[in-house]
Amino acid sequence: MKTEKVSVNLSPVEVGQIDCLVEHGLFDSRSDFIRTAARKHLENYNDEFEKFLKPEHRIKEDAGISHVFTLGITGISKNEILKYIDSGRKLNIRVIGLLRFSSGITKDEIKQTVLSCKVYGKLVASNEVKEALQEIEEM
Repeated sequence: MKTEKVSVNLSPVEVGQIDCLVEHGLFDSRSDFIRTAARKHLENYNDEFEKFLKPEHRIKEDAGISHVFTLGITGISKNEILKYIDSGRKLNIRVIGLLRFSSGITKDEIKQTVLSCKVYGKLVASNEVKEALQEIEEM
């Protein structure tokens, strides 16, 4: 899986402790230690992530609204957007992880289909799509 670079400020004592663990072979590097620590700590919140994505925490289902609520990686293609436009359905999107909109989707198509979009993580989309999503969130 592709990773994102994150900067962390630590005290000299914390860095020294990490370096000691690395030197003694418990971790391959500082990055390995920090990645492992973050993963273990995030495991403590799995129930919270599940609650966030459970149906009872979603916006109430409506006849013309679909929900894309994902923990992980998800993509939305131009064909999917066009199907939503043809059916007159709207989308509420919430992703913890990565959301990718395929190329070729226009600003107008996003405005016709997306009611809301919240990404905790990374959004991969054209500038035109990002601009349309920003405008939707500002409404």
